Amino acid sequence: MTLTTDLAIRKWKPAKDGEAIGTGGRTGLYVRGWTTGAKAFYFRAKTWIKLGDYPDVSLATARELSTVARRMAREGFGVEALRRGFSNAATATELEAIVRGEMLAGLAATGTTNAPTYDALWREWYEGRKAKLQEGPSRRRPEAIHLHHIKPVLGDRPITEIRRREIFDLLEPLFRDKPVTASHALGHIRAVFERAANKELIEADPTPRKSAFADAVARREVKHHGTLEPERMPELWQWLATTDASDAAQLAILTAMTTGHRIGVIVNAEWAHIDKTTGIWTVPARTDRATPGRMKSGREYALRLPEPLLDRLRSLPGDRYVFESPTTSGPISANAILKTLKRFDPDLTAHGFRNAIKGWCRSANVPDHIADAFCDHSLRGLDAAYRRGDTSTERAALAARLYEFVTGAE
Repeated sequence: MTLTTDLAIRKWKPAKDGEAIGTGGRTGLYVRGWTTGAKAFYFRAKTWIKLGDYPDVSLATARELSTVARRMAREGFGVEALRRGFSNAATATELEAIVRGEMLAGLAATGTTNAPTYDALWREWYEGRKAKLQEGPSRRRPEAIHLHHIKPVLGDRPITEIRRREIFDLLEPLFRDKPVTASHALGHIRAVFERAANKELIEADPTPRKSAFADAVARREVKHHGTLEPERMPELWQWLATTDASDAAQLAILTAMTTGHRIGVIVNAEWAHIDKTTGIWTVPARTDRATPGRMKSGREYALRLPEPLLDRLRSLPGDRYVFESPTTSGPISANAILKTLKRFDPDLTAHGFRNAIKGWCRSANVPDHIADAFCDHSLRGLDAAYRRGDTSTERAALAARLYEFVTGAE
């Protein structure tokens, strides 16, 4: 049952005190009635907010007021703001002016707003978040985005005063120029407002959906890591012998082509994790977010190195680290490896070896699930359900085949 006309409201006789009937549409407008014959319009926004008594307020006016109120509730204005507006406004225009402008100005002038700023809530959120992020770029990125893009615009604003339009105006040009950064920023903003909602500082999250920025994002060609054709891996190894690259750098690159490990794992390899008798290199499981040289998956990973490769590694002078820097204390840097690769091919990256290895595996008829296990990729679908056996023997054999292919079985 709905009450869609003044005539229907006049004729309606509530069966009990406080009975509420909708007026049609989706504006949140209801008529509540009492057995005494009194009737009033109410707006429903998590609680009942009175618009005015009927017939002092007409159905047409009540609909205009509720339409504006619903929009402002979606923007983040709370119950108290709307209640104040309804108490002082006779028209929809006055309602919006009171709630949006005069009310906020009045609160600011009297100093009665105690809402925390966006920056304060962001810092609360980041303190809880950063412990879960790997130390390095993953941990620095949220802070850099906040400091460079968000804080200058929203940082000092009370969280209750920030509107959807402001967030949209901030992010739209960023999506146009730096879509990846903008996507991260949108996620951070949404997390901060979710925290505000959980603390009951706001009643609605004003953060736009990502789809709102679709028009600002031009279609871009996906750029993959610079890779190497599988057949060129032996060429790279032969070229390294003609360069002034240190033995540590050359053997780190050979290890990358043989094991498929990410360069961060390789440069931080420690002799304590390699059994020099069996040749098994065990990368420990990640126990924190600060220790470098762990697998991206966080899992422990063990691989028996080919004996000829292990012999080469034993010749290095490293004490703690396998690939010690020839110029500084500690391991060789990933950047030093990258610079060497760029001399061979300006587009090549260390991560590209993993793609080259997967390509070589396909041409060498290595089953996909073995190649994925070798690269420590998470299996999917039926492979994840059924291929749970130990693959250490197959992976060791694959490493030996890769070593022979890259070096020509020197």
